[in-house]
Amino acid sequence: MALSHAKSVPDAEDIMQDVFVKLLKSTLVFEDDEHLKAWLISTTLNRCREMHRTTQRRKTLPVAELPDTRTSPPADEKTITKDGAIWNALGSLPPNMRSAMHLHYVEGYSAEEIATMAQCRPSTVRSWLFRARKKMKFALEGKDAL
Repeated sequence: MALSHAKSVPDAEDIMQDVFVKLLKSTLVFEDDEHLKAWLISTTLNRCREMHRTTQRRKTLPVAELPDTRTSPPADEKTITKDGAIWNALGSLPPNMRSAMHLHYVEGYSAEEIATMAQCRPSTVRSWLFRARKKMKFALEGKDAL
């Protein structure tokens, strides 16, 4: 999630380091693993928002320009192109939509759970997901989104 927001590996690493330092300093007692996971996601999102608000950002390579560091060879060139296009389309979404897509499709959270984390209404999250899917569809088809 940090990488999708920061769009650079060094910034994402900085965000995660800050989050884990906060975790180590925290006196909060977690009820279970889901509570810990929700806290980590919320804290990561908050740190990403803080990073975007700062005016002095380091210039780093965007995610699309990062070298391929996978150890195993890819299945085929078509898969790489498709995966790259999906990540580029996801990266082009506004932060709220990008977060909602990540939390829903990667982490498996419901709209209600995402709304609690984002401190908004579930209908807002469903709208973000709907609009994000629409924008990604247009981006992947090579059309301009409405």
